[in-house]
Amino acid sequence: MLNKPLLLGWVWILTASSAPVLSSGNPVLQGAHVHGEAVLNVVQEGTTVYIEFESPAINLVGFEHAPINPEQKAALSNARQILAATDRLFQFGATQCLLESKEINVPYPGQSAHKHPHRHEHESAQEAHHEHADFQASYTFQCEQASDLRAISTTLFSLFPGIQTIKAQWISQGRQGSTSLTPSDATLRLN
Repeated sequence: MLNKPLLLGWVWILTASSAPVLSSGNPVLQGAHVHGEAVLNVVQEGTTVYIEFESPAINLVGFEHAPINPEQKAALSNARQILAATDRLFQFGATQCLLESKEINVPYPGQSAHKHPHRHEHESAQEAHHEHADFQASYTFQCEQASDLRAISTTLFSLFPGIQTIKAQWISQGRQGSTSLTPSDATLRLN
């Protein structure tokens, strides 16, 4: 069974082997925090499908700073709930896939329990203006007839309208590739 560190290794290999694509003027993964863009990495090994998703917080909740009011705290909580509802996020076509595990990392996780507002010494208005925060989620699915898996569709665009493009990379059955998903084409084809 493939584990998370190995998944990251596969993604690194995919990225390194995609260097000609990256330098061709059509970047697949910039590795930078870009508003409007998100990243999706998919690795299939046997009957297991691993999916990693990363996005700037502004794409999902509309801000990139510690929440300053109840509405922003609710937005963080809502985004986490959406990312946890995998049956809404990913469709595997005719292939039956069941969630085995998930890990959702939300920026500012302790904010909802924080009772009194205060500023730390290192915080300033200028630092807050340039702050960046990302959501990260990883999922492990077990799929029946995984060898028949040809595509994965996502509803991330409709659930998070701040996402304009998803830079996707995949490894499946000895093949690999990369593409950009958009609201009008939100299906990752594994061929």
